[in-house]
Amino acid sequence: MARFVTALCSGIAIAFIGGLLFDILSIDKPEVPKPFICPPLDTAAALDRFRGLISFPSISNISREDHVNDQKVFRDMMAYLEVSYPLVWKHLNVEQVGESNLSLLITWPGSNLDLRPVLFVSHYDVVPVTPGSEHAWTYPPFSGQLADGYVWGRGSADIKFGVAALLEAASSLLESHDSGEAEEERDKAKDGAGGPFRPERTIMFAFGHDEEIGGSHGAGAIAALLRSRGVNLEVVVDEGGAVLLDGLSPFTHRPVAMVGMAEKGYATVEVTLRSPGGHSSMPHTDGSDIADQLWHLGTALKLHPTRTQLQSPVTDMLTHLVPYTSVWMRPLLKLVEQRPVRWLVGQLFRSFGGREVAAMVTTTLALTRIRAGVADNVLPQEAVLMYNIRLLPGQAPIDATEHLQRAVKFAGVNADVRLVEGGSSWPGSNVTSPNGRLFQLLRTAIQETWRFDDGQPPAVVPFLVMGATDSKHYAALSHGGVMRFVPYAMNKTAGDLGLIHATNERVRATSFSQGVCTYLRMMQLLAGSGSELQSASASASESGSGSQCLV
Repeated sequence: MARFVTALCSGIAIAFIGGLLFDILSIDKPEVPKPFICPPLDTAAALDRFRGLISFPSISNISREDHVNDQKVFRDMMAYLEVSYPLVWKHLNVEQVGESNLSLLITWPGSNLDLRPVLFVSHYDVVPVTPGSEHAWTYPPFSGQLADGYVWGRGSADIKFGVAALLEAASSLLESHDSGEAEEERDKAKDGAGGPFRPERTIMFAFGHDEEIGGSHGAGAIAALLRSRGVNLEVVVDEGGAVLLDGLSPFTHRPVAMVGMAEKGYATVEVTLRSPGGHSSMPHTDGSDIADQLWHLGTALKLHPTRTQLQSPVTDMLTHLVPYTSVWMRPLLKLVEQRPVRWLVGQLFRSFGGREVAAMVTTTLALTRIRAGVADNVLPQEAVLMYNIRLLPGQAPIDATEHLQRAVKFAGVNADVRLVEGGSSWPGSNVTSPNGRLFQLLRTAIQETWRFDDGQPPAVVPFLVMGATDSKHYAALSHGGVMRFVPYAMNKTAGDLGLIHATNERVRATSFSQGVCTYLRMMQLLAGSGSELQSASASASESGSGSQCLV
């Protein structure tokens, strides 16, 4: 009897493990939607308009009341947009909003005002060029030069691309209203081939003028205006992700479209160290010097780091990568939601993944500024340390403050800890589910409009955005959350991502026409008629081929 029970239990265990392994190793890739045929676009003219936008040095500046270096530059740039995209200004409602009316809110009313609007977000302010670095640029930073397959210039990748591509897409959809084409030609719009598009759901575009310094005067003002009007949004689409041509190592080397479903919060915490000071010829020996206290505080933070947390949307990213990774890695990713595996992967990410991967699973603290001392021969009596903190979803600025307070106590230093208020701190965002209808529609739009040499589209996976976007101002208004993605191609191996905010910022010229097409398809799927939404969902389960641009 005992032998029978042992054999039975062994058989059940073998069957369970075998079934689990079969389930893990035999995962099918999601079926590919049919390619979308993009409407005709005069690519050269569209690129010229984009390049012209880059030529405006629209630098935001937090020290100015209106948050800009030069109002005239912004006003000239806004006038340039009106001239460059006349159909948008003719047919849609364009409002100048924010401090000194330097941001734009553009509204395309839908046919069904009972439906919540879709909001597309971008910004046209840029960070400054580091003084003295201009000579290091291959082409002048505000030239918008088209060369070597790239459009070069500050703001090309962050993120005037989004402003120009969204306006091109809207113009393309509006074009038939002024074309005078025959009615039968107009009907082609129903399958995306051109002609009139009338959204059922209202489409809005919000272009901020101070995103690079927090967005309080631009996006913050637009959000306040929408709130005062009682506007509730269906979904927000902002910047944050891109198509990574070289994949996501070590998981896959095939192209991956990264869609940010959450972003880290932001906090600035000030730590003020105090010391008796004195003459530099007789430094203190009891550890009360500012230098000693700095060392003790740094050691305390190393010994007591922030907690490792592998959570959504990073776990969602890993599970969405399962069909595209090697069979040897699949079991780990497939089971990442299970507590022991989640803990193990989190520790691996933090300890061996490098700084980019480690930041996915931790709230990070970076000492970015130190102010101390009055003379070479005087021991400082005070040092002010500024910590920049990026918070995981679900964490608030007060959590970072309390962590630093505990470190100060453990280090035994004489210090005050203060959260810097005034718009420079906000919590980690909520996580938008990648399992709902909106993410599926966005994935369809991406995979319908991007194809590579092998005829396949990119994998589309959710991820956690490390930086901050204007979407934080709109998130509370959105019923369906926020999706962060810009339809352009980046190659990490070639250093594309590292050039954002840096010398030689650039974006691939071929990405622009594809970006226009992807945004256009997003508008059709997210704001089109109910039948279009249904057909889009159905097309996601069909495979096929068609004629379109290859990357």
